[in-house]
Amino acid sequence: MADIMSEITLVTAFFDIGRDKFVSIPRANDKYFEYFRFWSRIKNNLIVYTDSVNEDRVLQIRREFHLEDRTTVIVIDDIYDIEPEILSNVTDVAKNSHFLDFRLHRNATSNSAKYSYLMLLKSWFLADAVKKKLTAKTVAWIDFGFNHGGKVYTKSEEFDFTWEYDFSEKIQLFYYGEYDDKPIFEIVRRLNDCLMGPLFVLPADLCHEFFELNKESMSILNSVGLIDDDQLLMMFSYRRKPEIFELHKSSWFLALKECGAPQLTVKQQNPKNNIKNMLMWILSYYIKEKGILKYLFRTYKSLKNR
Repeated sequence: MADIMSEITLVTAFFDIGRDKFVSIPRANDKYFEYFRFWSRIKNNLIVYTDSVNEDRVLQIRREFHLEDRTTVIVIDDIYDIEPEILSNVTDVAKNSHFLDFRLHRNATSNSAKYSYLMLLKSWFLADAVKKKLTAKTVAWIDFGFNHGGKVYTKSEEFDFTWEYDFSEKIQLFYYGEYDDKPIFEIVRRLNDCLMGPLFVLPADLCHEFFELNKESMSILNSVGLIDDDQLLMMFSYRRKPEIFELHKSSWFLALKECGAPQLTVKQQNPKNNIKNMLMWILSYYIKEKGILKYLFRTYKSLKNR
């Protein structure tokens, strides 16, 4: 195990890709900034990638907690210039009717070219921050909308701490439920990733390799007419080079509490919600795992055309 780090450098990003107009899980920009404010009092050095429109807004929120001197904002006004070839390939796939027919959900968030492209850039932002020599020896990605403003952790004031933890010298990824060993193409089809993207940790000296692995994973997917977001890309990269990764079973957002933040209060589940979640899981299982709706639709079309 590595020595206890003096600090973990946090990296995040916010770019407007029109999420408020998405059919599946739309989310307005103001909502993202509400989410950011909830956790942004964390005292770690924080690197935020955003555009010039939102630079001052980010700094103002950190300034509220007297953390402006622990905040670095990297302004990029056109993220689509970072990997234009990948963006072009992803865009072509996203428009392809065969790909959309292959997916069990035509309106899935990760069917959006801009969204899947931005999710790939999570690991680019990490690598860029290291390249600019802005980080400590351990770096963590944390989503700008982490915890969704109280989805799991209920007390914003409990984020008033410096996050430290004794991670090993490997890429730390977190998964929920059971590890999904289905073929990659089948996970893409069903959209049932098990790896989680809101928080992951890695040594600074692996950030460049991690991005290159994810970029290659996206390129391989594109070459066979597929796209997906960071959760699937990280799964693919892990399978291609497992020796540089460690996987940990967890749940949404809970990895932070489990790895160095025991003071965080977790929302208590209402028993009625547990029943509701179970029913939703059953419904999701038959829609996603069994493809019931798609099967019924195809059967209907077949009978109609007779």
